[in-house]
Parts: sequence; structure tokens; C-alpha cells
Amino acid sequence: MKKSDFPVSFAATIQARCSVVQAGPIAFFPASVTFIKAYVFLLSLVLFITGLAVAEPVAQKSAYLFTSFRGGGDGLHLAYSEDGRRWTDLNRNFLKPEVGSKLMRDPHILQGPDGLYHLVWTSGWKDTGIGHATSKDLIHWSEQHFIPLMEKVPGTQSCWAPELYYEEETAGYIIIWSSNVPVAGKEYLRAYYSLTKDFTSFSEPKILFDPGFNNLDTTMLKVGSKYVIVLKEADDQKAGKWGPIYSAIADRPLGPYELLPDAPVRDQRVEGPALVTLDGKTQLYVDFYSNGKYGVYETTDWKKWTDVTSSTSVIPGQRHGTIFPAAASVLAELRKEEQAAIASAPKPILGGFTADPSIRVFGDTYYLYPTTDKPNWNTTEFVVWSSRNLVEWKREGVALDVTKDLKWADLQAWAPDCIERNGTWYFYFCARGKIGVATGNSPAGPFKDALDKPLLQKGGAVRTNAIDPYPFIDDDGHAWLYYGNGTPCQAVKLKPDMITLDGDPVDIPLKEFREGIVVFKRAGKYYFMWSIDDARSPNYRVGWGISDSPTGPVKTPGKDFIVLQKNGVAVATAHHSVVNIPGTDRWYVAYHRHAIPGGSGYQRETCLLRMEFNPDGSIKPMDPMKPAFLPGDRGEPLVNGKGR
Repeated sequence: MKKSDFPVSFAATIQARCSVVQAGPIAFFPASVTFIKAYVFLLSLVLFITGLAVAEPVAQKSAYLFTSFRGGGDGLHLAYSEDGRRWTDLNRNFLKPEVGSKLMRDPHILQGPDGLYHLVWTSGWKDTGIGHATSKDLIHWSEQHFIPLMEKVPGTQSCWAPELYYEEETAGYIIIWSSNVPVAGKEYLRAYYSLTKDFTSFSEPKILFDPGFNNLDTTMLKVGSKYVIVLKEADDQKAGKWGPIYSAIADRPLGPYELLPDAPVRDQRVEGPALVTLDGKTQLYVDFYSNGKYGVYETTDWKKWTDVTSSTSVIPGQRHGTIFPAAASVLAELRKEEQAAIASAPKPILGGFTADPSIRVFGDTYYLYPTTDKPNWNTTEFVVWSSRNLVEWKREGVALDVTKDLKWADLQAWAPDCIERNGTWYFYFCARGKIGVATGNSPAGPFKDALDKPLLQKGGAVRTNAIDPYPFIDDDGHAWLYYGNGTPCQAVKLKPDMITLDGDPVDIPLKEFREGIVVFKRAGKYYFMWSIDDARSPNYRVGWGISDSPTGPVKTPGKDFIVLQKNGVAVATAHHSVVNIPGTDRWYVAYHRHAIPGGSGYQRETCLLRMEFNPDGSIKPMDPMKPAFLPGDRGEPLVNGKGR
């Protein structure tokens, strides 16, 4: 086959009209039908064709579903998208594995012509078969079965990443997977296939394609009259060599396939390719498995690929899955539980996307100093919010704009905080990975850069990333600034002017510390709280410890070390701060979570929780699904700087 035989324009036309995606049933024209006849036939009768259509009419397709697993292989997870680009997690494990080695990795779903959904998956690292189950609605599943695809092939060491395709011509299914069957003592990992009509009897496994190197994670897409497979060359992890993603083309789904001669589709440390066709363009999703993220690339000709990751959003933590279309009725049923959970989740207290909230009391007013979320954390301004009762919040306006008000940074304006001393408000903030300080005559700003340079930046005695500043003035008048991202957390003493360092920073070892340090004093003890994991992770959470000194050592509890973590649709619940209602022992936590629904590490919202203590002074775990106030509550108004 010559490169010129690849019908790019034809592929784009058919894809745009038929919305054929990788996971839909694949059918074929009889061999006697010529390419031109097929083209004319499709153009004239596209709404009535079943040969290339997926199981339901194209007109009924209103969304896409993305399968995945989490961790080591916990079960079937689904995310949905109306445009095939921005995904929202359904926050459920729809099916836990029960067969084989009882893992579920690399789940793939295909809806057959009878409307039944077939799910296949990797059931174990060393299994010689795969898992299989069926469903009419993706919610209720049949008994799971183990399909021993490679049981009779001597030496088989694996059976990974199965996928299904339906062949209209023979009214049967093609199962494709990867198996390692060593040859002459050397690893020989290739794509295999088997045919079945009823998932009871199966043809003998055969190699689908042998490109001359070990490969896995083969996925297929029909492009015009051709079939394209995308596959990953196996990694050599011991040698630190990472296999690229390649593509190959054939006239029929079972080949013979020929590698496309252009450079690899991707030459990075990725796996688990998934394909979807949108508006005549093919998008390739790949799992950066060592970084916990996805990359997305787009092509119209299978030669040039454009990185479109920034215009997509994939669920943090999801692993190797595939994309398939869903009808509106199916998605509505899947979302019932999600919508009920969304309705029961506490509402955010601020408008828009905000994060890293610092909460303070000045006079009779509460103030919030959050990060204003923008894509990829490229924020440039700080906005202040105020409230008289913790219930109703007012946007005061921009207090500092790093593009206008700083000489040393113009981007990445994160995690601010504010403290008052002798009638001046000191505003500490991050910009370009450095900590600055600005001053103002009001807690709402505006603030003016006090130094025209950073107060702290990594290097020398500053041994951690200089972000997330937290100022604290002790009862004895000594002021400390805590900060850090990654080990260790550090604190530096401030001189009375609050803008000059008083000595070198000190290290404060904290269990599982990542960032977002908070320090407060209660009943003569210093409480330390901090965030664990990554802000993009659903498992972003808060731990705590206690000390007799503002610089530690900090003792962490053996029980209930984590006091704020995900629950239901409320995930990534961390990077918080604490406020005490003056004159009382009532405490509240302002924190952020991924926005509900569809949030991420770049789309977060600020919420409020009540924080309580046990008789021994330990912090009680908090539930992010429990609101701080019920509708109609008056909140916590202050009179003469005191709570009621």
C-alpha cells in the first residue's frame, strides 16, 4: 500500500457525517463494492446506513463516555462529555472485578447491534484471559465471566488491554488484546485477536500485527475505507527507555497492517492510547502514567499532530480507558445519582472559581483572600472578599495585580494571606514561585509592593519551594512566616516591621507535608495543619499535628491524623485556613474543593466548614458534605469585634 492510498479528505467527510468513533461497532462493505460506490452510497443514504453506524442512530448521540480505572485496577469508572473534550467524572465505581486475578484495568465498552453493552478488561497482570460482563444500561451488570483467550497457548505470560469491535459482515465480534508469549526465551509481546458471535465460543487466537518490536495497548479506528490501529512500543523500564506510540493502516480490520512511514505519533513516556473522532478530526488521548495526567493530540491527516491538551480536561487520577458515544437517555440515567449528590453538596461561599482561601477577622468583618483560578494556574490578580456573618460574601475588588504592581513577577499569583500590625495590613503572596509582601491601609487593599523584590525565594537557606505564605503573630508579639511546597516546611522569624527577615529559616518536619501550612494557637498549644498530595488529585487532603512551640517539633496523632478529605462529589478538599470567632471557642475552616460538577485542579471553589475539638484537644474529622450553616442561619455576626 502506498502512502497516497490513504484517503484523508474522504475520511474527514465520512467522519463528520457519521461521527464514527473508535468504540462503535465496525462494519464493512462487501469486497465487491468499490471505493467510489461506497462513497456515493454513504452520501445518499447516510441516515439509513447500518453498515457504518454504531448501535444506535447517530441522531440520538448526545454525549461521549470515557471508561477508566483507578489505582491498581479497582473497577469500572466512567466520565461523560458533551463535546468529547471536557470530561466530568460520574464519581462511582460501576463494577468491581470478581474474576481472574480480580483486577479491572484497561476497561473497554462496546454497544452491540442488539443494544447490549459489552465490557472487557484486563483481569490480572499474569492472567491468560480477560474479564467480560454485559449491561443494558451501564448501571446493572450481568455475572462476570473469565474468557480464557490464551489458556491453550503454551508460555503465555499476560493478556492485557482487550478491546471489542463488531463486524457487520459476519455478525460477529473481534476481540483484540496484547499477550507476551516469549520466543527463544525472549519477550515477545504482540497484538492478538479472536472472533466470537456469542461470547461462548471463540476462534483460536492469532497475531493481529507484528511490527517487529514488542508492543501493547492496540486500539482501532475506521478512517474512511481504511482501518488504522494505534499501538505502543513496550517500555524497557530497567534501561529507562520509553516506547513511542505508532500507527499502522490496513484495508480490512484484521489486516494485513503496515506501519505509517511518518515519525511516531508520540515519542514520550505514555501508554493507553484512546481515539475519538470529532468534527472530522481525530483526537488521541494518551496516559502519562508516571505523571498522573493525560495528553491530547489532534490530527486531520495522520501526519501532523497538534497538542490540544490545554483545551481538554481529563479526570485526575484516571487510567487507561476508551471513549464511546452515549444516547441522552443512557447518560440521564447514569447522572441521576450524580445529580442527587450534587444537590446535596454544600454550596460554595464565593462566586466563580477560587482556591487557597485564607480567612481572617479584622474588626467586625471577616475577609477572604483566595487565589482566582485560571487555566494552568496562570493567575495575575488578587481579589478580596468580605462578610459580616460568614454567610453572605461581597467581592471587594482587585487588591493587587502582579502585571501592574510588581517589578519582579507578572504571573502565577497564588495563595495570598493578610495580617494586621499597628494599623498596617501586610499582604503576603506568591508570584512566579517567590513570596512577596505588600502593605496597605485597609484589609481590602489596595496593596503596594513593600520591597520591589521578593521577600523569599528558593536558594540558600530557603530549601523548599517558596510558596503558600502563612503569617502568624504569637502572644509574645513575635511574628513568624510559614511557607513551603515539598519537604521541608519552613518558618522564618520576621522583625517588627513585618517586611524584614530576622535570621535564617528553620525546618519543621511534618508528616506527609506537601503545602498549604496553617498555624494557630488554642489553649496554650500550637496547632499545625497542612495539605497532602497534589491540588489536582481528588485525594488532596488535610493532616494536622500539635506542638508546644511555634517551630515544633510537631507531634502527629495516631488516630484521625487526616481531618479533611474527599467524600462523595466533594473531592480535593484541602489548602485551607482557620478562623476563630473572637471571644468564643467556635472555629471555622475555609477550604477549596474541585468545582461541582466538572471541576479540576484549575477549577476550584471555596467552601466553609465548622471545626470542632475533642475534650483532649484533638481536632475532630470534618465532613465536606456537611454545610457550615443551614439555609436561613444568621451565621456568625460580630459586635465590637466579638462573637455572640
